[in-house]
Amino acid sequence: MPKRSGAKKTAHRSTIRKNKTKKPAHSRWYYYSFLILNAIIWGAAFIAIKPSFEYTTPFRFLFYRFTLASMFGLPVILWYVPKIKEFWKKVGIITISEILGIPIALGMLYTGLERTTAIEAGFLTTTVPIFVVLFGIWFLKEREERREWEGLALAFLGTIILTLTPLFEGEAMLDHVSLSGNLLIFMHNILIGIYYILVKKHYHTLPKVFAAAVSFVVGAISFFFMSLGELHFSLPALVEAVRFDIMQPSVQLAALYMGILGSVIALTAYIIGQDGVEASEATLFSYLQPLVYVPLGIIILGERVNWEHGIALVLIFVGVVLGEWKGKRRQRKS
Repeated sequence: MPKRSGAKKTAHRSTIRKNKTKKPAHSRWYYYSFLILNAIIWGAAFIAIKPSFEYTTPFRFLFYRFTLASMFGLPVILWYVPKIKEFWKKVGIITISEILGIPIALGMLYTGLERTTAIEAGFLTTTVPIFVVLFGIWFLKEREERREWEGLALAFLGTIILTLTPLFEGEAMLDHVSLSGNLLIFMHNILIGIYYILVKKHYHTLPKVFAAAVSFVVGAISFFFMSLGELHFSLPALVEAVRFDIMQPSVQLAALYMGILGSVIALTAYIIGQDGVEASEATLFSYLQPLVYVPLGIIILGERVNWEHGIALVLIFVGVVLGEWKGKRRQRKS
């Protein structure tokens, strides 16, 4: 009996070791590569989009973007119809989440971009990880240590400075950088932080390409009606506006860039990438985006970076190092 009991214990320990050492389907670098691709594409997005607002509105641009993306998304949805159990229930879950993330949050983001510079908008959206961490604590009951709270406080202070930059620059700066635009982007950060938590919680059992495809259709339908509403629900006026818009090269470039690269490729890459790492770790890759949009904004759009931006970014990056790096080191030790 003792020998048989010992054999059972040995077999049990062996099973535990196998479970612990079982490797995931892909390495972390596999998921990191998707997140890096996403950061590069979205990092250049505002530079590609900003010139189009001389001719079109944010809502019409987003309608073009998601209509183009839906051409790729609809075949994907149809292909998954017989393959997914409780298909319409899952479409409903995705739709509810995407209404928050697309027409509401993105509507605020691009309305804010219309009123501010591409670099200013980029700096503000770079702070999204702060809100993801905060909402992870709130909704997912994640625990943070004192050092992590200190880091979050510094990063949040940097975000406030970025948002209020127009007040420091005076009236001359207000012609180019609108406080209302910055506030809209700040509100977008709050909503998109909640959205990312919902995606992490509800999308983990869904095919990522399918979830992205449904989001494209939700975006196209939502921004069609929002564009119609801008023109007092006059369909002939919308048709005439669309006819004018699509003749402009800057609108064509923006729609193609975000419709194909920004939506089909970058969004799918983000969903795949964040599926293999923690939600807060995935959003940290957005801190690579300034390496893309700052030089492009200066060279292509003639925008500039001022001392307030520098102070705010130092606070944000120090906060991230204190909060996220310490947190990851604590996880590795546990």
